Amino acid sequence: MKRSVEVMIHGQSFRLRTEANDAYVRDLAGHVDNVMQRVNRGSSSLAMDRLAIMAALQITDSMFQMEQQSEKDKQISVSIDERITRLIDHCDTLLFESK
Repeated sequence: MKRSVEVMIHGQSFRLRTEANDAYVRDLAGHVDNVMQRVNRGSSSLAMDRLAIMAALQITDSMFQMEQQSEKDKQISVSIDERITRLIDHCDTLLFESK
């Protein structure tokens, strides 16, 4: 069931309708607020819409970088799994030949 959660982002109050946990929604809003503050420090004359877009770009860049790292980690994991499987097969072969 959806309910309202009030959050503050860049000094403005927003009421969000969500099914997510209140603390989670507040954490999300806090992250957006932090990014907007960092962007605003670099250029205090940005209009709110431009500030929001710049923050969205930074958040999206961070998400893309994490997705790319996750894909690299998956590839490494597959490679390690394949090496372990080959080592186990080799050990099985050596054990079988020694009997």
